[in-house]
Amino acid sequence: MTNGQTIVDRKRSNGDHSHDIKILMYHRIVDDKNLSHRYPQVCVHVRDFRHHLALLERWGFTAITFEDYQLCLEGELNLPKKPVILTFDDGYVDTFQHAVPLLQEFGTRAVFFVLGNQQISTNIWDEKIGLPRASLINEKQILELHGAGFEIGSHSMTHAVLPALSREQAWEEILRSRALLEILLNAPVKSFAFPYGLADTMTKKLVKDAGYSIGCATYAGRPRFGTDPFDIHRIVVPGTSDTLGFALRVLAPFEYYSWLRWKTKLLLFAHRNGKRNGQLLANEIIEAADIAKEQE
Repeated sequence: MTNGQTIVDRKRSNGDHSHDIKILMYHRIVDDKNLSHRYPQVCVHVRDFRHHLALLERWGFTAITFEDYQLCLEGELNLPKKPVILTFDDGYVDTFQHAVPLLQEFGTRAVFFVLGNQQISTNIWDEKIGLPRASLINEKQILELHGAGFEIGSHSMTHAVLPALSREQAWEEILRSRALLEILLNAPVKSFAFPYGLADTMTKKLVKDAGYSIGCATYAGRPRFGTDPFDIHRIVVPGTSDTLGFALRVLAPFEYYSWLRWKTKLLLFAHRNGKRNGQLLANEIIEAADIAKEQE
């Protein structure tokens, strides 16, 4: 895994790979295995996250940010052959504590989406759906991330369901969060992640009108940079994602991901008591997916 603008500068772009950029979405990186088992939709164990970074490095991916991508569009950087963008929503303290050291160890760039309202110190929105309370990073920690070279994006003011708000309320959530974060960072904030991944025509237009360049949802699929930069799709990485699951998310063509995963489960089950080793089969599938990706 390579890191930093100087590394991306040296890369020679082999054509336009914008449609091939993998965008991974994480929430909390935790050191409590019980959390990643009970709440895999938002919690990934730190050991599993380290494994993900090692796999990305092994497969030759280069981590970039949305800011890097914009510079590529402007001709100031070359897009690497196998780009990936790692995103972290909400800005959890445990992600700051556990993910950031690993990102720095592997030299991996990343994007952190945080709230504009720094008076909100915990994930109060998750308590309504039974998820455990967790602390959010403060202004000092946001500044530390920014100073370390990570991109800071907006996640609205209060993590509201934007399509459920009036136009005026949604505009306040979208515009004010950007303004406050830019004052804090003394730098432009150009990327936005819709809370819950929920967006409609109105809210996407508001994000564009507020001066953002990118709007991220949570729908799985190709990122759609060229189709709609305010409806960017991301790949959710759950806490239950093993090596095979992670490989299928990252290496396999998006359209065949679901089919491949279920077919692979059936194959592994069928071979579990047979002559062929299940892990060997999994490795063969990973290798086949990698070869198929190179031939696209």
